[in-house]
Amino acid sequence: MLSRMLGSQVATAARTIGARQGLRVTTAAAAHGQYQLRYISSSLIRSNDKKKDDKSNSILTDDLLAKAGVDVEEPTKSSANGEQESTTKNESEESSTEDQDGKPRKKRTRQSSTDVKRERAANLFYLGFFATAFGGIGYLARDWEEDEDKELKQNIPNGYSFDLMWKRFNARFSSIFTYFQEPPFPDLLPDSPPEPYKRPLTLVLTLEDFLIHSEWDTKNGWKTAKRPGVDYFLGYLSQYYEIVLFSSNYMMYSEKVVEKLDPLRAYISYQLYKEHCLYKDGAHIKDLSKLNRDISKVLIIENDENSIKLQPENAIKLAPWNGKADDELIKLIPLLEYLATQQIKDVRPVLASFKNKEKISEEFLERTEKLRQEFNKDQEKKGSTNLLNKLLGLPVVKQKFPLDAIHDEGVKNYQFFQKLVKEEEEKLKKQSEMPKETFKLKDIVEGNLPSQEEMMQKQLEKQLEFEKQQAQQASAAVAK
Repeated sequence: MLSRMLGSQVATAARTIGARQGLRVTTAAAAHGQYQLRYISSSLIRSNDKKKDDKSNSILTDDLLAKAGVDVEEPTKSSANGEQESTTKNESEESSTEDQDGKPRKKRTRQSSTDVKRERAANLFYLGFFATAFGGIGYLARDWEEDEDKELKQNIPNGYSFDLMWKRFNARFSSIFTYFQEPPFPDLLPDSPPEPYKRPLTLVLTLEDFLIHSEWDTKNGWKTAKRPGVDYFLGYLSQYYEIVLFSSNYMMYSEKVVEKLDPLRAYISYQLYKEHCLYKDGAHIKDLSKLNRDISKVLIIENDENSIKLQPENAIKLAPWNGKADDELIKLIPLLEYLATQQIKDVRPVLASFKNKEKISEEFLERTEKLRQEFNKDQEKKGSTNLLNKLLGLPVVKQKFPLDAIHDEGVKNYQFFQKLVKEEEEKLKKQSEMPKETFKLKDIVEGNLPSQEEMMQKQLEKQLEFEKQQAQQASAAVAK
């Protein structure tokens, strides 16, 4: 119809133009032009319809996608008949969800082989999980064995009643987590050295905000300040105490700081870190009972209350150091010197006699001044009653206050020790570089560690060997 209309219009236009130009257009020529135009228009219409019907065909067919495990929906038909068929199919499926009795019935879902495999694997996983869980519960609820920890099975007898099984399960299950909360070893320190080398007391010192103070700013980053008097504090007290440095930080952060404080290992006997703490109630606690020392002879100086929860009676609680210069370490020396030189059997009653632990050095100084005044009065009375000295005209010899005499002797020992350290500094540096006694994890687990006497004997043998090498090097240098 459209082609006929276009053809007639073209023919009419041709006659009109020819009449105007004085040309004669025949009916046959007009009909021929009309036929050509009709053919061109019909071919254009057919090409447009063909483009609409053509669809892009993908190389990934439904069969290939199904083999690869991809869920493929059924292709929808583009024609109107196909849409009607799919609609009627859905309606028939919906109607089929009800059985003859009118009760609703589940739809059938299409599952691929991959879905079936996944469902089977999930069922096997759940089955194995619950079987393992029930087996583990039964294993943890079993009767006690002879080699189990005595503290673990305390007040929980054997038996297969529900109450006893629950208690055994709870005790064993809790011990799994306490393994990560307890210190790595039951004894954090080796046995005490033999008597000639043994110190009367053990002094545990915290590192952060007591001996050092670290702070960070945007200009310089991290800065660590050493408290005034640290070197004298450690050097002087090392003659009385077995000094143990117990850091509240991890070893990877504090080890280098300890090396700076005591590079020759002359003052600090042992170092412990955060890894050696007991984790309980969200706090890291420094358990003094794990030090392998008599708890009555252990003294700790700490600035964190959480760290001394278990043994507060053994602690001197001080305020944290803020990095400003002070003389608090020097003030603590008289008290610590007194405790070490008076052969005290238990430090806890002595510490309990002080009212304010944070100002314990000031309170001890007040007590010392009172004792000094009483001592001086007694000396004056004794001097006035000595008639022989008055008759002979001899001067009255005053005795020195006992604590002052002890301190003077301690200063002499400290000076002598410092002189010895300077003379042997090169030797001590080389000794620190000597290979130390190492143990394998197998030796620690099996308990094949040598005793303290054996370790000291090996250390003495290494020392003799080292001195022999030094003598040979010195003689060779003299010969040259």
